[in-house]
Amino acid sequence: MNRRAASLLTLALSLALGGCDFFQELESLPGAEETDTGDDDDTDGDDDDTSDDDDEACTVLDDYCADQDSLWTCDYDSGELVNYDCASVCGTSLNVTCTPTESFQHACWCTTPGSYKNKSCSELEACLTNCGDPATDCAAACFASTTAQTARLFGSLYSCADLACDAICASSPDDCGSCLVAARAGLWGDCGVERSVCDADATDEPSWP
Repeated sequence: MNRRAASLLTLALSLALGGCDFFQELESLPGAEETDTGDDDDTDGDDDDTSDDDDEACTVLDDYCADQDSLWTCDYDSGELVNYDCASVCGTSLNVTCTPTESFQHACWCTTPGSYKNKSCSELEACLTNCGDPATDCAAACFASTTAQTARLFGSLYSCADLACDAICASSPDDCGSCLVAARAGLWGDCGVERSVCDADATDEPSWP
């Protein structure tokens, strides 16, 4: 597998295939169609409205990351949120973190780290910031220059920031970027510990006098 392919964000919607047996099993569970009974024909309009609200299908805005490793995403065929374990989603690659994307879809960020820590957590962060797009050879090279442990430290910081800003990003997209920057800096959302741990991380390279 080339580095670029390994570093791509694994979008949840590409995994939630509508025809897979898992979703078919969800739809066939007992009670899945109990809302459409003959008794409903005799109810008044208010009850019908309540039923419609209860049965409202999920949308992309319902996607969220429960934590660094747990993705909840909308399956459009079933209309229900489905949970994915990012470690399983990434397979032989490493899950950096569950993360929101610019389209409001949420995804597991999979990559292939290196064997030696030539970049610390903060240096990895700076490297990825300079690259911009995480789905590039540039970003893949950043991860290849550090270890799985450091990639996960970086992911922990970003996960904390994403969770801290989730409500703001959903209700006020224009303020989302500023919130994420503040949270990653340890100034918002109780991410100070994650920021400190990332900053304290050091490379394996010897220090010279």
